[in-house]
Amino acid sequence: MKKILITGVNGFIGGYSAEYFSNKYEIYGLDIATKPAKNYIQGEVDLNNLKKFNTKFDYIFHFAGSSTVSSAQKSPEIEYAKSVLSAKHLLDYCIKYNNEAKIIFSSSAGVYGDKYNKPISENDELNPISIYGKHKVEAENMFEEYNQKYGIKANIIRFFSIYGEGLKKQLLWDFSNRLKNTKNDTVDCFGTGREKRDFIHINDAVNFIDILLHSNIDFGIFNCSAGRETQINEILKLLLEEYNTQKELKYDNKTREDDPIYLCADISKAKKLGFKPKIDIKQGIKQYAQWFKNN
Repeated sequence: MKKILITGVNGFIGGYSAEYFSNKYEIYGLDIATKPAKNYIQGEVDLNNLKKFNTKFDYIFHFAGSSTVSSAQKSPEIEYAKSVLSAKHLLDYCIKYNNEAKIIFSSSAGVYGDKYNKPISENDELNPISIYGKHKVEAENMFEEYNQKYGIKANIIRFFSIYGEGLKKQLLWDFSNRLKNTKNDTVDCFGTGREKRDFIHINDAVNFIDILLHSNIDFGIFNCSAGRETQINEILKLLLEEYNTQKELKYDNKTREDDPIYLCADISKAKKLGFKPKIDIKQGIKQYAQWFKNN
C-alpha cells in the first residue's frame, strides 16, 4: 500500500483528505494539534519531526500553514514561519530523504490580489494584496525553484473559496453564528454584498487532489474552484432560506484593503485533466446549513 504524509492533517482540507484516501493509501499525519491516531506525530513541520516517521512516502500533501488572511495580518512573523519556512523544511527533507515523493501544495486565490474583474487563469499576473497572499507566492516560488534545481515533483493548487460541512471559520460559519445569536429583524453584514467569489465544495476539492495524484505532471499550477462567480448577497440569501428565517440583510458598505471585490477562476486547465465539480452552490449551502443545525 502506498503511503501519504499529510501536514496539517487536523485542518479542514487535511482532515477530509485523510478520510478520503484512507481506504486506498496508508495515511501519516503531522500537525501541531493533538490527535490520538496511528502514524501521527504532533509538532511543527521541520526536519526533526519529518525524520521521526523513518519511512519513504509516495505522496506528501503540504497543507500546514497559516489558515486565514486575518491571522497573517495580525502576526506576520509567526505566520511566515508556518507558511514559508515550513515549506522550506519540507523541501529540504525531500531532497535528503524522500526525493521521489510527489508533493501537493495548497496555495490560494489570494496570490492574484484585487486587479481582475474576469475569470482569472493561472497565467495571469500575481499581485497579492494581503500578507497571507504574499506568503503563498513566496512558497509557490520555492516549490518551483526546487523542481527546477533538484527535480522535486510538486503540484500547486490555488484553492478559491473552499467550504463544506465541518468548516468553523470564514463566511458561512460567521454568518450562521451571527444569525443564530441575533434577536433583531436584521442581520449585520460586512461589505456591500456585491463582492463576487468562486466557491468550491471540499468534496470536489479533494476529488481534484486525487486527479492530480494520478496525473503524470511533475510540476504544475492549477486553479481549483467551481468556475462560477456568485455574489456574497446570493450566498447569504441562500443561507436565510435554509434556516427558514425572514430576517433582512444589512450591509455596512465598508471595504478592507486585503479583501478583493472579485475573485473568480478560469478552471479550464483543471478541466483538461478531467476535473468536473459536482456539487453546485445551492446543494452545498443546503448541506452546510443542515450540518450547522445538527451541530
